[in-house]
Amino acid sequence: MIIRASLATASMLGLKNLRMDAKMTTLYFLIDGICRGNCLYCHQKNGYLARIKWPQYEFKEVKKRIGLAKAKRICIQSLYGYEDILLHFVKELKEFNIPISVSINAVDEKKMKHLKENGVERVGIGLDCFSPEIFEKWKKGVPSWNEYMNALKNAKKIFGKATCHLIAGLGESDEDAIKLMKKIAEMGIKIALFPYSKESKTVISLPRYRVLQIASYIIENRSGKILLDNGKIVEVEVSSFSKKAFLTSGCPDCNRPFYNEGVRKIYNYPYEINEEQMKKALEEANNYARVYITSEC
Repeated sequence: MIIRASLATASMLGLKNLRMDAKMTTLYFLIDGICRGNCLYCHQKNGYLARIKWPQYEFKEVKKRIGLAKAKRICIQSLYGYEDILLHFVKELKEFNIPISVSINAVDEKKMKHLKENGVERVGIGLDCFSPEIFEKWKKGVPSWNEYMNALKNAKKIFGKATCHLIAGLGESDEDAIKLMKKIAEMGIKIALFPYSKESKTVISLPRYRVLQIASYIIENRSGKILLDNGKIVEVEVSSFSKKAFLTSGCPDCNRPFYNEGVRKIYNYPYEINEEQMKKALEEANNYARVYITSEC
């Protein structure tokens, strides 16, 4: 069988010879095929997710190398309508005793239970959009907004933990983003924030994205205030702040290096940052809204 791997994963497995500017902690795989959905921001049909190329490999060759990679997690990106094939790969990979995450569309409770029973540790669900209106504009040929929200509830119930993937830069207002992130956090679900990439370029401005990262941190950690004016964030006050706000968010040990950006303008840092880098990120945020930090942790 054929499976796709991100270029960095292929390098980690010795299938490609690439220079990496950040150490990978997760192996990323993609089901081969054509997704039955037709989300307008997605280029999977061209062999890409975000700005990353996913070459095809024989699964038996990939499997031989996984034990040598010393990965902390395996993440399988599924396609809508390919749940049986996803389950096959999960069964094949669970022997490595590495935590397995799967990134899926809204599927029913029965299919989620099958994933759990066969070794999946947690799921990430690609809601992607911050409001029903944005969802209707961008996500085509997939289950409805309400079905996605219900799938998130089921994921939390079945796995005990779940992640919601959200893409910033699809036309949402800051108010849309804050409202949904609060709802997701109240459900006990982890927020995984992505900047929108189009044709290898990251579309959302870096200053706005920095403020949304801080807002997500405040919401998940209940550690501050967010002030809006006419739907735009104008001020954030953080009572207990960490550098982790600017790192890749999502499942444990997921750092997906340069998935949405190039190395010269980093949106989600795939490694721990130093004081100088944090200061720079805060300065970037201040170009969009006033940022006040009362203490650091």
